[in-house]
Amino acid sequence: MKAAKNDSIKSGERFRAEMWDQMQFFFKEYNDHQLHAVICFKALLDRQCIQRAVFLSMDMVPLLGSRFVVGKFHPYWEKVSQYRDADIISFVDCANPEAEISRFITGMTNELTGPQLMVRVIRSSNKDTLCIVMNHMVCDAAGFKEYLYLLSAIYTKLENGAGSMPEYHEGSRSAKQIYRQFNLLERLKIALLPNEPVKNKNNIYFPLSKKGNLSPFILTHEVSQEKFHSLREYGNEHAATMNDIVLTAYYRALYEILDIKQGESLTVPCMVDLRRYLPNKEADAICNLSSMCNIGPEIGADFEETLVKVTREMNAWKKGYPGLHGLSTLNLIFTLLPFSTVKELMRKKFVNPLIAISNLGIIDSERFLFGKTPIEEAFATGSIKYPPYFQLALTSFNDTITFSVGLYGTEDDRELVQKFLGILDKELQTVS
Repeated sequence: MKAAKNDSIKSGERFRAEMWDQMQFFFKEYNDHQLHAVICFKALLDRQCIQRAVFLSMDMVPLLGSRFVVGKFHPYWEKVSQYRDADIISFVDCANPEAEISRFITGMTNELTGPQLMVRVIRSSNKDTLCIVMNHMVCDAAGFKEYLYLLSAIYTKLENGAGSMPEYHEGSRSAKQIYRQFNLLERLKIALLPNEPVKNKNNIYFPLSKKGNLSPFILTHEVSQEKFHSLREYGNEHAATMNDIVLTAYYRALYEILDIKQGESLTVPCMVDLRRYLPNKEADAICNLSSMCNIGPEIGADFEETLVKVTREMNAWKKGYPGLHGLSTLNLIFTLLPFSTVKELMRKKFVNPLIAISNLGIIDSERFLFGKTPIEEAFATGSIKYPPYFQLALTSFNDTITFSVGLYGTEDDRELVQKFLGILDKELQTVS
């Protein structure tokens, strides 16, 4: 994150609602458009420090203390003068932290009133768990991780009694920071790239319940450090990234649980972090800078054969401006047309993927430090989907991968997702 001095923000001040902010607003038809993080500590946090750190972070990232306003032509963010402390951060002591974590982490912010951030510290015995829910309109997964680093840095400064805070400046949140990286000829090539609509071939979907007692839940599955290291070694031997290996396991698990026949194709949209085009992969601010690309190789007879096909397709995909297909046109639409027209166009033209995957990446343990309080485990996950939409998300921390699936579903759906995560793990266990 590019650092600079943060200017004070006044109540009522307005900020531009960028294209991706608005798209996440539209996506609330498909999911809860929230980001979630759970950080489990081996000891206790300083409650005064974490509360002050959260409030200071909201001063530095003004959208967190703002409301989303649908204007006559373009929507915007507006800073709100004051929120109750309890609307932002709360503290709970309980004997059953798992149930309390589940209740809180499946909650939602309200973009029309704010705040766009909810934090809860759950204390049980001599350990604390920090739970964070943030409106996805504020940022994507990479931006969310930058916020987590900022929050932990503020906490560390406060705990150490430092007079200065981490420097942060809310710079550009728009796509312009991407296009600035290309020369005129490259911009022309990008503008001429054909649109690549998000799709799932053959209308294949995860068989979720659409009726009954639907309630939100997030299920997780961990891959140990030992297995992580063996997967990384296997990837090095096969010229494949960890992402290639995970994609292969996901692909094969989907084929098994959905009973897709050999030779029948399945396209899986994958999230693309457009920061890949920026110097040091750093954005000018905490923001949304994500797109999607489609992956759909034929499945192989076994894991290794499928990995070869996935790696070949991923390597070819990386050579052709991934994530930028049709983006110029989309950006023009959001710039020139009124919000109501854009909303109608998105409703008619946009196809939300029935099945997708989002690799939220590595939570850097060297940057993610809350003073002297050691972290036992940490993971982040994306939005909780409404049926029939399904997405696998993953993060890694200290060489431990956490897979997660967030859904509004029934108890039968929970059992099905647990079964799927078991199949996914079985595929990864075949890798030696």
